[in-house]
Amino acid sequence: MTAQQAFRNTLIVLGTLAAAYALIISIRIIVVLLVAILIASAVRPAVLWLQKRRLAPGLSILLVYLFLGAFIFGLILLVLPPAANRLAGYIENDDRLANRIVSAQRWIEGQIEARTGSEIELLDPDGIRETVNHLVVQLRESVPALAGEFGGLFGDFILTVVMGVYWLTSRDEAVEYFSALFPLGRRESVVQIITEIEQVLGAYIRGVALVALFVGAANAIILALLRVPNALTLGWVIGVATLLPIIGGFIGAGVATLLALLESPLIALLTFATFVLVQQVEVHYLTPRTMSRSVRLNPILVILFLFIGASLGGVVGAILSVPIAGIIMILLRHFIFEPMKNTATPQYISGGILIAGAAEPDAPVVEAKP
Repeated sequence: MTAQQAFRNTLIVLGTLAAAYALIISIRIIVVLLVAILIASAVRPAVLWLQKRRLAPGLSILLVYLFLGAFIFGLILLVLPPAANRLAGYIENDDRLANRIVSAQRWIEGQIEARTGSEIELLDPDGIRETVNHLVVQLRESVPALAGEFGGLFGDFILTVVMGVYWLTSRDEAVEYFSALFPLGRRESVVQIITEIEQVLGAYIRGVALVALFVGAANAIILALLRVPNALTLGWVIGVATLLPIIGGFIGAGVATLLALLESPLIALLTFATFVLVQQVEVHYLTPRTMSRSVRLNPILVILFLFIGASLGGVVGAILSVPIAGIIMILLRHFIFEPMKNTATPQYISGGILIAGAAEPDAPVVEAKP
């Protein structure tokens, strides 16, 4: 190896390391950009619909994002104050929270004893009170940090909106510029792939939002009709958790049931029964019609990508893992699967029998002997 080759290889290695470092330190901005593109892809049909009604593109984008922001803000105002008041009550009086947990545990122990005939103690009541007191103290100390995190989330939300607006206004120019990087004969297929990815992402986000909204509203309405306390908060917990496909609903149901158990065992049973009822509609009707058709992924692959995304990026990684998997499947289909199918040239023999094989283009046709 010459000195020039060694110097060039060193520059390549250093450049690769610098690019990897820049990617790591800017991962949060990349995630915000990806979320902005996902949301923009989801609302783009509404923007195009307004433009067909002879509204200016900028005004159409502004109206759509104003409606989306007002809806989210109204939902937060509707749900957050009751949940915050409940949490503040538990923080101010940790003995009350501990007594509710101990009471719920005694009810569960009584049910087990009634069915098995043997006495059982799940957890030490004094240990429960000590653990609850420790958690409440930690929560009080972390309130300033939580306020800072909320400010950071609000800043990310504003940045997401700004990036989404810029993407919608410059989307056509960006697609044209990117397709120009490819040979002239492939530009049309590149534009088609980008459009398909955008449609899949938009359909997925709209499907997830629709399912989560339905699940949250249905659970809240049924629980409110049953006069369950904090019905809106419990329904909201289940609905937000449903943003994680397949497993999210069960996580939300578990959390909501535990929260309801602090009120009474009967309320916990009503909460869980309501979740099971609503889930039947979600699993058998909503999810197949809204989400499965968008990403076209096997449920096992969805769960696999969910766990991979959660291990790499937490909750945000789990939510983004499914659309990223959908993008990968689209790219694999266009660049690997379909070209492989096109290279499989059929071979005909007399008698009307078709044999599909990977024959060469100039391969002779096999004639069957009588």
